[in-house]
Amino acid sequence: GAAPGTCWAQDTSPAVVETVTEQILVSPAEVADDGTVTRSASYRTETAQKIVQERRVTRFQVPCRAELTPEFNASVQRALKARGLYRGPINGQLDRGTRAAIRSFQKPQGFDSDILSIAGARQLGLIAVARDTPDNPE
Repeated sequence: GAAPGTCWAQDTSPAVVETVTEQILVSPAEVADDGTVTRSASYRTETAQKIVQERRVTRFQVPCRAELTPEFNASVQRALKARGLYRGPINGQLDRGTRAAIRSFQKPQGFDSDILSIAGARQLGLIAVARDTPDNPE
């Protein structure tokens, strides 16, 4: 159902699994009338994994490949550097440092991905935002 000419990406967040270890009482201690322990309690250890957060697949609109030119990528790097998120060279490459900075920029907005979304590019001022006009009410 995507609009013609739009590009989309998919990002998968893995499930978050927590390991819980518990000591389960197998038999209680036996205590004599005078209070001495005649037999210690026995326990067994049970370890189980619990899914804290389900795996999530997120699909989102992204700039199309033709738009991801070295010049555009350099603009992304400059915009991220101006916000103190990117410390690498302005080289026009979507390298590891650039992707980490993209994630750092998008994560506070609830979008934990190192793939630049259209929304993120607009917030960085790199893609035009449609204006409300009588011909284009939004």
